[in-house]
Amino acid sequence: MNVVAVGAHPDDIEIGAGGSIALHRANGDAVRFLVLTSGGKLSEPARREEEAREAADILDVEDVHFLEYEDTKVPYDHDIVERIDDHLQAMGADRVYIHTEEDTHQDHRNAALASIAASRNTDEVLAFESPSTRSFFDPQYYNALPEGVLEGKISAIKSHESQQKKKYLEAEAMKGLARFRGRQANARYAEAFQVIRIKENAPSAENLELAMLD
Repeated sequence: MNVVAVGAHPDDIEIGAGGSIALHRANGDAVRFLVLTSGGKLSEPARREEEAREAADILDVEDVHFLEYEDTKVPYDHDIVERIDDHLQAMGADRVYIHTEEDTHQDHRNAALASIAASRNTDEVLAFESPSTRSFFDPQYYNALPEGVLEGKISAIKSHESQQKKKYLEAEAMKGLARFRGRQANARYAEAFQVIRIKENAPSAENLELAMLD
């Protein structure tokens, strides 16, 4: 499977889908990170990019791209849709992880809208939550996370040292959310996603015929 994860800022992918990304890499799937800004509003862009690459490395992802839109000013227009689409096509993406529209941060909302438009021909599109996601985020899909994978996700988030004063990035907060989502999914820990699109492959004509005979 070829996977692309789209985040508005350098730490968004790790927060929303870091455990799932680790599971993909453990399964041998190819993964690309597409980060729309370098997060320069509160910290130096070069430092944010370096932290993002360190975090990606913890998750065993080497393919990281920055589109360098201005922090807090991610657009929703033809240009960004086309640029995201170019990456999806170049990767031959089978699954895309994106922001949810149910978010109070304008960058996250526009990133979601642009990603949905760009991924209109992708079979699987899942939207992740963030600390600024609104309370009526309604997940329909879960990835169960072994404890070791969750710890790897937390380590990746901790790589964003310039952001560590933010309370929602504390390990206990991340672990608490994973435990809550795990309870919903009948697992110890999990990440939760809204389904934008999931397409199940239909059985082959031969298998369908055999099933009907049974």
